[in-house]
Amino acid sequence: MHQFNMGRVPPVTFGLGRLSKVPALARELAEGPVFVIADAALAELGATDHLTLMLRENGIPFELAATVSGEPKEALVDELCLQARESKAAVIVGMGGGAAMDASKLAAAVARSGQRVEDFALAAQPLPSECIPAIAIPTTAGTGSEVTRTSVISKADGSKIWFWGEELMFTQAVLDPELTVSLPPHITAWTGIDAVAHALEGSTSKNTSPAGQIYGLEALRLLAEFLPKAVEDGQDLEARGRVLWASLVAGLALHNCNTHMGHNISHALGSLVRIHHGLATGLALEASLPVLTSRSEGAENYAKAATALGAPAKAAALPEALSQLMRACGINHELPVECADVRREALTHEMKNTANIGMAQNSACALSDADLDDLAGRMLQIPVATAA
Repeated sequence: MHQFNMGRVPPVTFGLGRLSKVPALARELAEGPVFVIADAALAELGATDHLTLMLRENGIPFELAATVSGEPKEALVDELCLQARESKAAVIVGMGGGAAMDASKLAAAVARSGQRVEDFALAAQPLPSECIPAIAIPTTAGTGSEVTRTSVISKADGSKIWFWGEELMFTQAVLDPELTVSLPPHITAWTGIDAVAHALEGSTSKNTSPAGQIYGLEALRLLAEFLPKAVEDGQDLEARGRVLWASLVAGLALHNCNTHMGHNISHALGSLVRIHHGLATGLALEASLPVLTSRSEGAENYAKAATALGAPAKAAALPEALSQLMRACGINHELPVECADVRREALTHEMKNTANIGMAQNSACALSDADLDDLAGRMLQIPVATAA
């Protein structure tokens, strides 16, 4: 058996109505103001009001920055760090989807240092040791960011940059399925397929481990059963809860074993055009799995993943099992219109850049430059949707 490490997991509070635990959790972490970082859409919908009302009723001073919209830009995170310092934040609460989670954990890690976040991109230097304790409140079920030590944001030109380190781990995670019921079906599907990708890639990567297998395969089993139900009926709290839990478990597979080709291609494409990360990753796996599962390396793990998705225990069965799950969730096999002008050379270039190549190298089989060119071509051979 090969050597491996298991990353730590923050304490998790899970269940209906558990948002009510946040004031007490914040007080346990530190006395002082709470800085809430949230998706802008949540504030517009009034979804942050319940949290801020509870903080106010418990006598906890707070400041709300509902300024995250889409993937957070580097400049926004620098601004959030400044706001955290100026408000003398004792605790940071991140509320929203993966973008809000990534912005919150990065601000919590960097704010007290006074440095710009770019100083720590791609692990250029260790993250500061003095962090602000942070609570994650995910309102989507897909990224698993509440239990991972990574953060992804964008530079001004749209290119993605990564941050790694134990300092990015949230101090607490609060998972309340009621917070996810307002997600429309297509967002439920796209974010859920991102969780599927974390589980599948974590359990089949070159760096997979017993931890990756435990977490990844269990998440796949849950998502195969409950994600289509959550897409079909967003008020089904049982399905919502199972998918939210599966997203966290899939995040642990990612946390311990990292991703591979699905995320390599989707992050590369996301640097070129605006496309939902979960949708891009699901389509990227559809493009790459037929190649990956045709190689002998990793065949046993691909077979296990196929079984977890309800297919025969064969590596060759995995691509179709994933496609069937995506169709069951209403995800068509087509790229959005924004991708119409993307060229293979540009996509290949992004797949091979410093920020993304490590994911490709985590595939179970070795992939040559020619292989990456081929995979980029396969991705762009997916039909482009007709404009509405």
